[in-house]
Amino acid sequence: MTPTATEAQEVRQLARSFLRRTGMAPQDFARRIGYHYATLTQFLRGDYRRGPGSKEQKICAAILDFIGSAAAVDVQDDAPGKLYEIGNVKAMRQIFAQLVDHACILLAYAPPGNGKTDVARALIPEFSTRECEMRRIYCRAAITKRDLMRRIAIACGTMADQNIERTIANLRFEYAGRRVALYLDEAQHLDIECLETVRELYDELHWSLCFAGSHQLDKIFTKWAGDLEQLERRVTDKVALPPVTHDEALNIVASEIPDLSTSKAKALIERSHVEVRGGDGVRRFLSIGRLMANIRAFQNAQSAASAEDAQKVEAIA
Repeated sequence: MTPTATEAQEVRQLARSFLRRTGMAPQDFARRIGYHYATLTQFLRGDYRRGPGSKEQKICAAILDFIGSAAAVDVQDDAPGKLYEIGNVKAMRQIFAQLVDHACILLAYAPPGNGKTDVARALIPEFSTRECEMRRIYCRAAITKRDLMRRIAIACGTMADQNIERTIANLRFEYAGRRVALYLDEAQHLDIECLETVRELYDELHWSLCFAGSHQLDKIFTKWAGDLEQLERRVTDKVALPPVTHDEALNIVASEIPDLSTSKAKALIERSHVEVRGGDGVRRFLSIGRLMANIRAFQNAQSAASAEDAQKVEAIA
């Protein structure tokens, strides 16, 4: 059955919205739905052949199937894990509350393994409101100011464009009367041009900004103090997130593996440390990510052993 003109137009709008929100190139989108780029272009323009023998129904179905599967992956990937109310989580809650309360610029830095990224992913849905939407932006190493603004546009669901002026204009128009709080993760990778570009979102759009990164982030800002004078003056607060303590780790292990002996719990925690080499030598930090991975490995080993014992009992019976 050939879709009606209205149904096809709805699919076109959905496809355009998906491309705009994700920043996916139309050529890549066409390949993923199994069609040639020229065919997709004709469909999006409304020039695709209709009538008897039309394949418009098939391309509509392919688009809907792909977008539906992509949405399912997004939901699965973004699902936060269990959040323990340890020191760094409490500090992050205070940061997020300040970001959504009023326009501000905050600096948050933490030692490796602190878990700030996972905590941010878990807290963003909790603190995001109609009055102030929260978005997390990952800042990869050597990211340019154009790529950074493109990632911000994609996260906010506006047109992802290489032109920074157009990107900011789109953000201003589509978020008129609404505020956004950006959590810029791994911000130690941002150079001066990136920092000065994103500052405009605070100055002109009155968005909140949180630059979050490693314990070197504060040193980077200090090193560039003269070049970042205007941004530095706008920073409301600098927060050093506390490392995960040994007692907090013991409580987490006890909660996840209730019957584990204290000695085995301590051994598991000891294996969950990371070493970081810096200007002040080698330092050891307790990694919450490595701790949770070790806990899962222990639980999986227990489950495998229980299943093997059950099979032995069944064989004897």
